Amino acid sequence: MALKSVPPFYTKLAMVLISMIALGYLVIHGKEILSPLIFAMLFSIMLLPLAKFFENKVRLPRGASSGIAVILFVAVIAGIIYLVGSQISNLASDWPQLRDQVTTSFANIQDWIAEHYDINATKQMNYVHSATSKILDGSTAAIGTTVLSVSSMLLFLIFMLIDTFFLLLYRRLLMRFLVAAFKDEHSGTVYDVVERIQYIIRKYITGLILEMTIVAAVVCTVFLIGGIKYAFLLGLLTGLFNIIPYIGIFTALLLSVLITFSTATIGKV
Repeated sequence: MALKSVPPFYTKLAMVLISMIALGYLVIHGKEILSPLIFAMLFSIMLLPLAKFFENKVRLPRGASSGIAVILFVAVIAGIIYLVGSQISNLASDWPQLRDQVTTSFANIQDWIAEHYDINATKQMNYVHSATSKILDGSTAAIGTTVLSVSSMLLFLIFMLIDTFFLLLYRRLLMRFLVAAFKDEHSGTVYDVVERIQYIIRKYITGLILEMTIVAAVVCTVFLIGGIKYAFLLGLLTGLFNIIPYIGIFTALLLSVLITFSTATIGKV
């Protein structure tokens, strides 16, 4: 029996390095395709029980059950966006009051700076005008970047929803591909590993949603007890921003402080 040739170490090392470089190149230059696909995999795992319910209990075809699951997911996201938008529109309706409050607060801050740091209001306004002009100089580029970001986000959402639908629709075909990639004796292990991965991801997303709900409810309750205006909006924003580790909660705190100081009276603050 002929001996099986084993490649030398430097050949294995070169193959590993080339594979890593190729993978990195694919990730960097293919992020527009890979990013919605990765998110679609997460959301398809989350929506899989719902799609199975419509398929097994309601006896709908797989395409219809997958489509209804994605549509319900879009409806939930649209409902959250509608709630946030309605609260922001209410905040915009109080713009005259906010403007007067911000003007009063700004005048108080000017007086405090002039009293403690001996910088009069003229010097403060000159500094503000200088900083504002620098910001306005780059406003054109910022507007163009914002438009591109919005269009990229819309394309990202569209491709993510399409990928989610097709992952739910062809999940058995994908499972057969994974099983075929390994030897027959490992098929049971492949099924077990995939099931465990689905379970962990589903529990993680469920826990994340539960955490967002608890944080939003607690913040809303505290702000309502404190008599803070727009308590529901601040609680909802805090729960949504809490997804982002560390930075999110501080961003929500900053927004809450700004809105609170802008809407409350001086004596109440």
